[in-house]
Amino acid sequence: MATYKQLKRLERIIYLLKRCSGISKAQLMETLWNDYGIETSSRTLERDLKTLKDEFLLDIEYDHQEQGYVLEDDEERVGRFLNFAEFASLAELYEEGLVNYEQFQKWVIPDDNSRFKGLQHLRKLLHAIAQGRKVQFMKENYHENTEKMYVVSPLRLKEYLNRWYLIAVADGESDIRNFGIDRLSSLTMLETPASRPADFEKQLAQYDDVVGLNFSESENEHPETVVLRAHNNQIKYLKSLPLHASQVCVMSVEGDWGRVTYKLKPNYEFITQLLRMADMVEVQEPQWLRERIKGYIGRMAALYIAT
Repeated sequence: MATYKQLKRLERIIYLLKRCSGISKAQLMETLWNDYGIETSSRTLERDLKTLKDEFLLDIEYDHQEQGYVLEDDEERVGRFLNFAEFASLAELYEEGLVNYEQFQKWVIPDDNSRFKGLQHLRKLLHAIAQGRKVQFMKENYHENTEKMYVVSPLRLKEYLNRWYLIAVADGESDIRNFGIDRLSSLTMLETPASRPADFEKQLAQYDDVVGLNFSESENEHPETVVLRAHNNQIKYLKSLPLHASQVCVMSVEGDWGRVTYKLKPNYEFITQLLRMADMVEVQEPQWLRERIKGYIGRMAALYIAT
């Protein structure tokens, strides 16, 4: 497995291949050094390209016509690798912080997650998934102020908005569901073999069609095209941090407003992301989503109108 140092190079190589399709080996080496202070040899670069292809399954080919390297892969696979590289970068940062905690506090201002519970469960849940074993835990229901015991087959861990969720299928059920790990207690890994993740791949694939966690809230069963009219300034932020893998941004060169499209199942999490952009975006299609947003805005405005 790649080290922190190698992952930094790999991430920059992918970034350069995405930005400059057909870049040559000499240009890659020169840019890595000039822009990022990363010194590498021709042989090391060849090993890095092989690692990206063999370990991370990224399709990088040499284009003889362009006389350079081309990243011939889908955005989703590339995005997963970049997310992994980001986690590794953060892990290295916090590992360095353990060595010199005083400087870490002085230089780094992380988001305030001091009240978030459940991170201690991540390691055990990962082990259970890797070993194919069931887990048992108590889950707190925030709305009803009750607790219930579950035995589940853990399938995946998913992070959304700085919170971690266990995707699992509970004993006696056939559909997968999400469990916020901050609500779990008395977590135990059992000796009982878990259900195979391969048996739930079709259900797990539904997460690809949504923002966040809920794939059963949309008006339609299948993904649909969402069209936004968006201010160019907001489009810049969307480009740097896309809401979904299907996002396509087109900035206007003649006016202040451009266009953003998605192919997904609009759910509550997606709607809240649209609302947080306030008057910088307007939903144009589909009509039902436009009406839904209009309803939210009307009810919000009513809360602020003096009676």
